[in-house]
Amino acid sequence: MSNRGENILNLTALGFARHFPMSRIFLFTLLFILNCYTSKDKVDKSYLIPLMKSTNNDSKVIQVNIIGDSLSERSVAFGLQNKLGSGYKVNDFSVSGRSIYDWLFDISRPFSPVPDLVIIELGTNDVLTNASYDFISYLNRLLDEIKARSSARIILTAIPLTDDKGLYNKIKANNSYVRSLSNFYTIVDLEKAFEDNRSNIRLYPSYDPIHPNPSGYELIGEVYKKEILYLK
Repeated sequence: MSNRGENILNLTALGFARHFPMSRIFLFTLLFILNCYTSKDKVDKSYLIPLMKSTNNDSKVIQVNIIGDSLSERSVAFGLQNKLGSGYKVNDFSVSGRSIYDWLFDISRPFSPVPDLVIIELGTNDVLTNASYDFISYLNRLLDEIKARSSARIILTAIPLTDDKGLYNKIKANNSYVRSLSNFYTIVDLEKAFEDNRSNIRLYPSYDPIHPNPSGYELIGEVYKKEILYLK
């Protein structure tokens, strides 16, 4: 990673700290973790198709529509509008408590404005349903509905495991299927990002094993930002 990129990442974390005060030692730890995570990603993504094909309108604002749940809603879309800048417009349609199945009954809503990129940030509520819940079937139906309405690039999310060990196996199984679609969609692997940093920094509050703390939300935002900026 270039020195310029590291400086931008550091400034992002420092700006975040103004909104969520933390001790100086904790801030330095967060900066270290974010820099380490960025530098460790050596995966060759040269096969990815650019998000925006060459166009005569270089000033086009990229519309990013998020279909999500409480993780995005509570964090104001992970701060992506500020992270991505004026070349992007982040439209967060997330609703707390929603599963993929729930979104199938409201799928027409997140297409105004017309998206260039759709982020699917779902999965946590899906593992809280009964054992017969068919994650794979519902996800495929959701993808078909999105593609029928838009030619937007789609980002799928391998969600964090949470801090509830009772959910780990279900989430891992669902994430495994999400990763199997990597030849067709861009995958943001939040499970890996959280597990890589779990031993270094606390990512969940002690009173809530499902929703990350400010450091966890910041990490999510940085991972999404990195992937989105690469696609341009």
